[in-house]
Amino acid sequence: MTPAIRGLSAAFAGLGATAAAIPAALPAVEQSVGASVVSAIPALFGGLLIGVLASSLVLRHMRALHLAAIGCLVQAVALGGAALAGTAPAFIAFAALAGLGFGLTEASASVASKAASSSSTATILTALTATVAVTAALTPLLVALAAGTERPQLVLLIVAAAQLAAAVALSTAARGTAAPTRGERQRGLRRASVAALLPLAIALPLYVGVETVFAGWSAVIPAELLRVDPAAAAIGTSIFWGLMAVGRFASSAMLRSGVTTRRALLIGTLTAAVVLGVAAVVTPTAPVFGLVAIAIAVVALAPTYALTVGLALDRLDDDEAAQATGVLVACGAAGGSFVPAAILFFTDDPTAPATFVATAVICLVVAALSAIRVRTATPAVTGSRTA
Repeated sequence: MTPAIRGLSAAFAGLGATAAAIPAALPAVEQSVGASVVSAIPALFGGLLIGVLASSLVLRHMRALHLAAIGCLVQAVALGGAALAGTAPAFIAFAALAGLGFGLTEASASVASKAASSSSTATILTALTATVAVTAALTPLLVALAAGTERPQLVLLIVAAAQLAAAVALSTAARGTAAPTRGERQRGLRRASVAALLPLAIALPLYVGVETVFAGWSAVIPAELLRVDPAAAAIGTSIFWGLMAVGRFASSAMLRSGVTTRRALLIGTLTAAVVLGVAAVVTPTAPVFGLVAIAIAVVALAPTYALTVGLALDRLDDDEAAQATGVLVACGAAGGSFVPAAILFFTDDPTAPATFVATAVICLVVAALSAIRVRTATPAVTGSRTA
């Protein structure tokens, strides 16, 4: 394993831990500060959006691995501050700062993965995002265990320490890599590249919206369908991320066996559309079977983000990728807001058949968009299996 891969693996593992640690710590923090901190979640995503947009500008002047290291340091400071925050406003502010660091790391590490890949960017991104799912699944369990110590915020300090380690690994890997030249900074995206990205830039927020539906309601859905208590239902969040890890590792194996990125995307999204349609039919009368169908859909959809971003970056050269990644990630973040909101506009019940019908239709649209073939003027990756 190269130093770059080791650093990127640590960075992506840290992203999963940050994404899970702050939401999982909210009940304990509210008890500690004596006030509501639910606004920390929109603050986290607001910071993330700013971070990914800012990365497009910063990457023109800085190595991607160095910016990823800075993002990890920002997360470490924010998580340490959140663990020690004594008031609700302070915790919310640190959550926003953590989101900023998250956005910087996610976008720049995605760019760096293109340079570190020996074949398709989608292959390495699928494996790296699988580490996100693993740490996101384990972190809530650590929070639950730490609750017995009467200081569950200690998990935030542990994650902060992990972010510091990732920053060191990324900085070490960045030594000897070339910084962008002045000429490279000034060149924009080719018209052919914009045309190649457009279908995927539309597909990405749609997919992220579907993922957010099931991630955000991963405790609510089993609670409503199985009528279990909130403590037991909370395990649904860890199960969700465990299923995401299974799907991403399985997809990574498929790509290594010779399956193309586009075919893997179609297999996953079409499978999810079918089983979500089944969930819409059976959930009202057989909720257990409905949950099984949803679980299969989560596994099938798990690699979609990495496959879509990887397919997009494989259509660009390295400096175009640096400019486009922040925009792509920002598109995804926007979808995480508007798709769940649109579903709630039509139904206020996350377990209603309409929820599963809507997500199934969105999966079909994502499949159709990913099937569009667009020729770029100059192929960015020779021999990349993206067809």
